[in-house]
Amino acid sequence: MRATTFGQALAISLMVGFVAGPGEAQTTAPARDPSTLIAVLAGMGARGEMEGREAGQVRLNVVTPGGIFGAEFIGCDQAGRACRALGFTASVDKRAMTLDHLNSFNSRDILCRTVMRGDQVNVRYGLLLADSQTEGDLRDQVAVWQRCLGAFAGLANDPDGFLGAAQD
Repeated sequence: MRATTFGQALAISLMVGFVAGPGEAQTTAPARDPSTLIAVLAGMGARGEMEGREAGQVRLNVVTPGGIFGAEFIGCDQAGRACRALGFTASVDKRAMTLDHLNSFNSRDILCRTVMRGDQVNVRYGLLLADSQTEGDLRDQVAVWQRCLGAFAGLANDPDGFLGAAQD
């Protein structure tokens, strides 16, 4: 997966319409199958591309008008379909962000987690998958990821300003 700039992270969150409109029907495609996420993304104007599959993991690059982020299905069966968990991740150059900024962000956001690796900062969101979850549930989870990307873009653009505004 290639690194995304903070501007691209914000564009990802703003340019792809993630939540189904009120008139759309809920389908029963299983959320545990990576092909369901690919279909959900296609319906949102994004594209899920297979990056690799090995040892119970299926990795996708998600291409949107604003950039690329990763999606990884974990604990999949041999066919790569019945997966137990899904994680989203995006990376940006750390720029002005410090470990203290990331720790403050992590202490305020229970769903989105940030980590620093060298000159990169990653934002992550993970969820468990169940047989009862459907395409509509995945669409809702992608909306949560969209919120993560928006918050992360705010942090990356102005760490002190973003964290100060969050306290107000």
